[in-house]
Amino acid sequence: MTTILLGKECSPFLEIDDSLLQRAEVRLVWAETSDAYARLAREHRPHVIVLDPQVPGFDAAACAAALRRDAALASTVILLIGNRSAKRATVSGSVDGTLARPVTQERLLDAMRRHGITVERTGDRVEVAIKVDLTHGARTSLAYTRDLAVDGCFLHTHEPFSVGDRVGLAFQLPTPGGRDLRIEGVVLRVGSGGIALKFSGLAPGDRVELGRFLRKRRQADA
Repeated sequence: MTTILLGKECSPFLEIDDSLLQRAEVRLVWAETSDAYARLAREHRPHVIVLDPQVPGFDAAACAAALRRDAALASTVILLIGNRSAKRATVSGSVDGTLARPVTQERLLDAMRRHGITVERTGDRVEVAIKVDLTHGARTSLAYTRDLAVDGCFLHTHEPFSVGDRVGLAFQLPTPGGRDLRIEGVVLRVGSGGIALKFSGLAPGDRVELGRFLRKRRQADA
């Protein structure tokens, strides 16, 4: 999973129900205040840190320099919101690149790709609604898939979840004699409409059956 540390000022553009990030292996860590970056960076060791020099009272140059001095963050990509001239004027060599305003999901993912960080799920998604028995701890509730791939899915659910929660899924593929699947998953992203999951336990036979079902659905939709 890829971890991104960024300020709360970016949340209006990223916390969207129909989100690219919900279909990616991304965990967002929010800095509620500008002085929280150092503590959160030490705690979560993010792959990417996004700094906004226009936040009132925030010294992006000092923050970037301090983060860059931390040996544990040597491989972390630090991005500055703004243009190239802002990067040169403010933090010089302390950052790895810039991120244009506003920080939309597409721009964030594009910037990560430019720095060699790929986070999209590897499997092709198929939009399909399947009823799922969703288990978290001792509680089982009803959910529905919005999309499905061999490595994960997005589930419509109104139950409260947190990133990193481990859940169990039980459902039947909607085909004649469809196989009953029981899969373990990890919550990657929580949105207002549900959760994005990565499958962490899928038996070889179930993977074959799921892959066969998805290929047939893609062919039918083509």
